[in-house]
Amino acid sequence: MSHSVALLALVSAVFYCIAMFAMKSWASVPSLWVALGIGAALLVAGMFEAFALQRERLGLIYVGILGAEVVFLGVASLLHFEERYTLREGIGIGLVLLGTAIAWT
Repeated sequence: MSHSVALLALVSAVFYCIAMFAMKSWASVPSLWVALGIGAALLVAGMFEAFALQRERLGLIYVGILGAEVVFLGVASLLHFEERYTLREGIGIGLVLLGTAIAWT
C-alpha cells in the first residue's frame, strides 16, 4: 500500500472524528451551525474515503479508518470529555488496534 493511500485514509478518519466530536458536543448544545459542521465533516470524510477506495480494497481502507478513529476518539474522550474505559472496553480497543496493525502490515 502506498503512503498516499494511507494518508487519504488518515485524513478521512480525522474528518470522521471531527464529526463525532461535534455530535457529542451537539448533545449538550444543539444548533444549526453544529449540525452543518457535522454534515460538512462527514462529506469531506466521505470524499477522502472515496479517493482512497479508488486505489485500495474496501476492507483495508475501512479497517485503517476505524483503527485511526479508535486512537483519535479514544484520546479525545479521555482528555476532553474525561470519559474512562473499563478493562473490557480497553481490551476491545486493543483488539481493534491489533487487527488494524495486522491488516496494514
